[in-house]
Amino acid sequence: MTKEEIAKHSAELVTMLTYTSGALNTFQGLELGFFDVLSVDKPMTAQELSSQMGFDISMVEKWLRFSLAFGYVGQSNHGYTLTTKGVLLSKTTPAPDLIGLHHMISYLTRTVQYAKDIYQKGVGLDSITKGKISRDYIPRVATQLSKAAAQFFKQSGLSMGHTLLDLGCGDGSVLRDTVKTCPGVSATGVDINAMTLEMGRKKNADEGLQDQIDLQAADVTNLSRFKDGAFDWVCAINVFHFLPINKRETFLREMVRISRYGVFTNQVISDTLGTLAVDALLATLFTDYTGFFAHDEADEIIQKIGIKHHAFLPIIQGESRLVVLFTSQHDVPVRRIAGLNTQEKEMLEKASLHTAKDILVADPATLEKAGTPAESIREKAIKLLFP
Repeated sequence: MTKEEIAKHSAELVTMLTYTSGALNTFQGLELGFFDVLSVDKPMTAQELSSQMGFDISMVEKWLRFSLAFGYVGQSNHGYTLTTKGVLLSKTTPAPDLIGLHHMISYLTRTVQYAKDIYQKGVGLDSITKGKISRDYIPRVATQLSKAAAQFFKQSGLSMGHTLLDLGCGDGSVLRDTVKTCPGVSATGVDINAMTLEMGRKKNADEGLQDQIDLQAADVTNLSRFKDGAFDWVCAINVFHFLPINKRETFLREMVRISRYGVFTNQVISDTLGTLAVDALLATLFTDYTGFFAHDEADEIIQKIGIKHHAFLPIIQGESRLVVLFTSQHDVPVRRIAGLNTQEKEMLEKASLHTAKDILVADPATLEKAGTPAESIREKAIKLLFP
């Protein structure tokens, strides 16, 4: 190894350690609640923060110095305030999936001290702790990561009066967000974990949603009890990486079979350093974790299902893609979409958008180029397809 190689790789490793220590301090800030006590418009001194939270002043000062350098807080003569970057990690964040990702990585760091046992015995930390991780992980991580999905469901056509089945629903976080985003939806959730279902039923009752959401205990890999077209829409979020690879295609085919209008699921693809690292670490956290998709595998399973009209949407900060499969046999020619003039219809046809389903899977920029407001024409297509 040359001196140049040593210097280059040493610099890379030091950079990694620098960002790791920054991440650990961020995790501590989340756990301790700093991001929720500090605000954007009311400065607090280190002493005020220490007194209010009951923490040692010297520790608080050290964390604030780090946060100032990392851009989480700003400083004035009156004290410290959250920056827009810091707000992203507060309870009022406009990006809840970002908090979910931070909490997920903080759980993964806990597996390091148990790594030898985990690798020798082939079990995850959740198994070693007798389910303690799941009891905490699901509400703090999965709930945050699921919030982005509900809005996409609505944009794709889910609306009042429709039925939705969530497979591998956990504590029902996706369904709670969905019925709030789409009032009047009747939701059913299925999961094999009785503990998380009980947690979900309590949360549903606390929020007055118990009449809109039905949570059932069952194995999601066996959907034979549901008849063809039993639900308007079927979803499975963050489920595929817990299914055996040889059962994934069958599972997706079953989702298609029992849906009338469409299927929502997501695929995490191991094609970046971050997803490769998380793929390896999640296997040390959960015993039943089977792995993310390779890119070719993710594309291949969609091709095998053979649903012509489908779309991919980025979720979870771009670390995952939401797959929308429009499964209904019903489609409508563009010329039957009300409110379009002759020129608009001709422009859509020239862009190879011949039907309402073509509109739903088209890139918004393509619709705009055809001279039609994307949101408006999508709404018209949805009304025709999913009454």
